[in-house]
Amino acid sequence: MGEFRTTDGEAMPDDAQQKRRNFQKRIWKFLAVVVIVGVAGWLIPVNRYATARGYVTTSNYAEVRSPVTGIVSKVCVKSGEVVQEGQVLVELNSAEEEATLSETRARVSKLKTEMERRQAEMSIDLERRSVELTERKREHGDALRVAELELKNASSRLELTSDLVGKGLKSQRELEDVRLQKELCQVRLDALNRKDFKIYDDLLERDRAKYASEIRALEEELAALEESVRRAEARIELRKIRAPISGTVVRYEFVVGELLQPNYVIYEIFGGDVTVLKLRVDERYATRIGKGQKYRARLASYNGSIQRIYFRGDVQYLRDVIQNDGESSYRMAYCSFDPGEYVIQPGTTAEARIYYAWSSFWSFLLNLEP
Repeated sequence: MGEFRTTDGEAMPDDAQQKRRNFQKRIWKFLAVVVIVGVAGWLIPVNRYATARGYVTTSNYAEVRSPVTGIVSKVCVKSGEVVQEGQVLVELNSAEEEATLSETRARVSKLKTEMERRQAEMSIDLERRSVELTERKREHGDALRVAELELKNASSRLELTSDLVGKGLKSQRELEDVRLQKELCQVRLDALNRKDFKIYDDLLERDRAKYASEIRALEEELAALEESVRRAEARIELRKIRAPISGTVVRYEFVVGELLQPNYVIYEIFGGDVTVLKLRVDERYATRIGKGQKYRARLASYNGSIQRIYFRGDVQYLRDVIQNDGESSYRMAYCSFDPGEYVIQPGTTAEARIYYAWSSFWSFLLNLEP
């Protein structure tokens, strides 16, 4: 006989076949949910972004560094002051350069005095030399005319003596003496004729050339000294650190007597009316960030507020070089920035997200780059 059970209106328990069908339904429901979730995960878009840090600045902005290594001797401008382009911000110690400049200027002054004295002496020497050579030239001409007259006289005497010898009134010896005198006069005249009058002009020109060469040497030495003065003045001017643009300055921490080096930023100058957000983008995102991409930023000034305040804009310019700051490498992005109703001081720091692509939820969850 079979086993009997009594119930109070409860449903009959499922048999084995019904249990199998119920299990299969649950499996199909689970698979359907998995498929739906999987498909939805691939269809749901997620915005991909790169995090960046930076600060608010102005369109006309400059970082001021010392062009040379030097010790601060005077601080001329404080934070918050408005400066004009070219205004001196800091003066570095230039005692050594000023001593060199003073010494070089003294040498220039001494050399100029020496040149004036030497030029005066040369002028007197040339004048005296010109008079001397003119006198020698005149004496040469007089001697030449005398020699010509002597030769003419000797020729006349020779002719007269020769006639007298033919008549027996003069001896042959007297004729030879007169002939010898004529030959001597001819030799003297030939010697004077061989000495060109141009030699006196050549001597004067040679002296002038010698003096001109000496003056040129002094002028070259003076030019070299004057160039040394200009270089010394430039070195002193280089130690006066000037504002490259007009605007409001923010001074970094440094004091009189501190050693500044060219890699230290000592001032920031904010000028112009347009506000810009300057962001450092990590190097790993450098190739994904481009002009026109949107960003959303929060400023440090408003991080403590209950309501989250975001500022939005887009990337307008990217520097083409990768910069380094310690162990971090980054690319600088310049973004548009609209402060709206808020008053934002230049230099306010910001944290931003720069959106560069869309991807599915699963790609985002599995960190698969688009």
